[in-house]
Amino acid sequence: MALWIICPIFDTQVLHAKANIKKDYAMMIKVTEQQGYFVAEFVDLKRFTLANVEPIKSELVPLFSTTGTRLALNFQNIEFIDSSAIGCLISLAKAARCNGGSIKLCHLTQNVMEILELLHLPMILDIEPTVEDCFKS
Repeated sequence: MALWIICPIFDTQVLHAKANIKKDYAMMIKVTEQQGYFVAEFVDLKRFTLANVEPIKSELVPLFSTTGTRLALNFQNIEFIDSSAIGCLISLAKAARCNGGSIKLCHLTQNVMEILELLHLPMILDIEPTVEDCFKS
């Protein structure tokens, strides 16, 4: 979601503020590459909700533009997810499968796992205990 303010005198300040907002979004998730996988970790985030779905999705979906991309999504610090986050996970899984890739979730807290199980999502999402287990399977 972009907010554009038209004010000829302060154009450069508005552009700098917008750049800082994008920079802050990028800090929600850290992506590294390990053993042929992209590993995404949530940074200083305990709740994966509507408030942060779009910036996270915009960081991760482009990874699947390359055929065969494999992503391990580390939920180690996430204590809660809402329906928007679930929609994001399904979108990521679909993007991965459409391009011959895969997405695996790992380090799920008990609360998050209970929500996914309630919705029978382990049937369509690959879930592993640890990042290392993602590499093995």
